[in-house]
Amino acid sequence: MSDPAPPPKGSMFLYDYATAPLPPDNYRLEAATNVTFDGGSPSLKNTIYFQVAGPRFTLPPDFVAGVFPPANGHGPFADSLAQIAIKRRTLPWERPLDKGKPIGPPSDGKGLPADYPAPWVGLLLFEEGEYTLLQNVPLENVVPADVFNRLQNPPNILCDAVEADESLVRAIVPSREELQLLAHVRSVNIEDRELNVEGSDGWFAVVVTNRVPNPGKKYRACLVSLEERSDLVLRDPPPTADSKPVRTVTAAPVRDVRFRLSTRQRILEPSPDLEFGKLVTVLPSKTRLVLLYSWQFTCEGVGTFYELMQNLDVGMMGRVQKPGQPALTDTAHLRLPLQDRGGTEEVVWYRGPLAPFQLTRDPLGPYHSADQARRATPETGAEDVSYAAAFEVGRLLAAADARLAQELMRWRRESFKQSARASTLSAVQKSIKLQLPATIQEQLHVPLPPVVAAGAISRCVSGSGPIADRYGLKAAGRTLGMNPKALTAAWGLASVAEAQTMLGGSSGATGLEVKPPAQTPRKNTTLETEAAHSAALTSLNNSRDRILSNVKVRTGGNQ
Repeated sequence: MSDPAPPPKGSMFLYDYATAPLPPDNYRLEAATNVTFDGGSPSLKNTIYFQVAGPRFTLPPDFVAGVFPPANGHGPFADSLAQIAIKRRTLPWERPLDKGKPIGPPSDGKGLPADYPAPWVGLLLFEEGEYTLLQNVPLENVVPADVFNRLQNPPNILCDAVEADESLVRAIVPSREELQLLAHVRSVNIEDRELNVEGSDGWFAVVVTNRVPNPGKKYRACLVSLEERSDLVLRDPPPTADSKPVRTVTAAPVRDVRFRLSTRQRILEPSPDLEFGKLVTVLPSKTRLVLLYSWQFTCEGVGTFYELMQNLDVGMMGRVQKPGQPALTDTAHLRLPLQDRGGTEEVVWYRGPLAPFQLTRDPLGPYHSADQARRATPETGAEDVSYAAAFEVGRLLAAADARLAQELMRWRRESFKQSARASTLSAVQKSIKLQLPATIQEQLHVPLPPVVAAGAISRCVSGSGPIADRYGLKAAGRTLGMNPKALTAAWGLASVAEAQTMLGGSSGATGLEVKPPAQTPRKNTTLETEAAHSAALTSLNNSRDRILSNVKVRTGGNQ
C-alpha cells in the first residue's frame, strides 16, 4: 500500500500511529517448488533465515530530525511540552510494550480500542539534580532480573542509562493509555523547508512528554525504553481533578521541630531492636531506565514572543515618557551616531521592523553588502541605515548557523556536478547522436546510461561501412610465398611479371577477386500470384520431369 498524498505546503497531516510491515525480529522464509513429469513429481525446498534489525537499546543521532525546546536552548518554555521528532515514523511502535507481561486496558473499561498499539518508548523530563546519567552500563545492571528475562537475556549489551528516585520515576512515567496518546505521526510536504528536514521523506514520529517545566530551572529531556517495564508503566492513568470544592483545614503549629525531612526521604517503621523514639531515615531507592537519547534546555525569560508583543508601548513614539527611554520620532526612527569607513562620525537614523503602521517594502535588491542598503529617505531627511542593519543581522545569523558551511559546500558541489554533466553531454553528442530534450535544464535530469547505449548501438549499426578485405586475400598476399618479388628471387625467374602470372594475376595475389554478377531486378510478388501463373507451373513441371528422367537413366532405371 502506497503512502497517502502529501499535504499542501505550509500544513501537515497527523496520524495516530504507524506500524511496521515487518517488526524487528528473527524470521524464517521457506520456498517450495513441485515439478511434475513422466518420471515422478520431485519437490524442491529451500529455507532462508534472516533478521530485521532496528534500534532497541540506543538511538543513532541521525534518526533524530529535531527536538523542542532546542538543545541547550534558553527561553520561556513554561507553557510548552518537550517533544522529539524521529525520522523513522514506525520506530515507537516497532516493538511491543508489554508482550511478556501484559499491562491490560484501564480497569474502568474506558480505554482506547484493543487494536490501538502502545509505543515502547517514552519521553521523560527531569529537573537538574533529579537524575544521574550512566554510560556503557551492562543491560542486566539497568533493568530488573525479570525484565531482563522477558527481553530474552540479550548478551553483551552495553547501553546508556538514566538513574533517578523510584518514587519520582513512578510519578512521571506515563500510564499505558497516556503512552498511546503521547506519540503520533506527522506528514509534511518535502518542499516546505520550514516543516521538513533535509534528507527526509516528510514523515516523522513525534513523542511528547507529560511534564511541564518550571521557570528558572534547567531540565533534561530523556527518550527512554519502556519495553517490558510493566513494573513502572501503570494500567490506570492518574485520577482526574475533582470539581468539588476542597475543605480547608488549618493545622495547629508545631512548636518543637528538631528534624526536617526532605520530600524525597521516607520514614520506615522502627525495628524492635531500635531504641524507642529514635528517628530513622533512609535514602530513597533508585531505579534505572535505558536511555536512547537526551538533550538539555533552560526554562527562563520574561515571557513568550506573543506576550512581549502585546506589552509593547507605542505611546513613546514622538515623545519621551521616562528618563532613560530612547527618543523616537513619530515615524519610529531612532537617532544614532555612526562611524563610517573613513573614521568620520556622522548621525544616522534607524527604524526596526516592529512599527505600529504599514511600511513600504524595499523594492531594490538583492544586496551583496550592507553598504548597498544605505540610503537617504524623505522621512528623515538624512541617511537611513535600517535596511543595512537588517542585512548585517541576517548575515550574522546565517554565519552563526553551524549548517551554513555544509549547505554552501553542498550547493557548490551540486553546481559543479551539473556543470560537469553538461560538459560530458556536449562531448558525447559530438561523437554520438543522442535523443535528448531541447533545453539544457531538461537534459540534466535525463538518465544518461540508456540514452548513450541506444545512441552507441545506432552508431555501430549504421556507421560501420563495407568490409575492406572480405575474403582475407590481401592479408594472405603478405606472406613470403605469395609475394612476386620474393618468388622471383627464390626461383630465379626472368622477371617479376612471370612470377605474377604464376601467382594468378598481375596484382600479385593468389587470384583476382571475382565480383558477383549483378542481380536481375525483379518485382516483389506473392506465392498466390506465382501459383496462378499456369505457364510458369507447366515449365516447372517439365523441368522436374527432365531431372527425374536423367536420374533414372544414370541409375539404370532402378531408382
